[in-house]
Amino acid sequence: MKDLQGKTAIVTGAAGGIGFEIAARLAAEGVRVCIADIATAAEDAAARLPGEATAFIGDLSDEATVR
Repeated sequence: MKDLQGKTAIVTGAAGGIGFEIAARLAAEGVRVCIADIATAAEDAAARLPGEATAFIGDLSDEATVR
């Protein structure tokens, strides 16, 4: 993987499964990660990641929520 240190990524559907694994790999590479998911488990998932990780809980298919 190329140098991602200091970059920021928003990973959708990342409260669990493949999305969480992608977020975890990015965090291990030094990326600031925002876990975006409709599930409130996003906060717990972000807390399990190393480094700087935050959670956004919301339905990203809803335009008003994204704004």
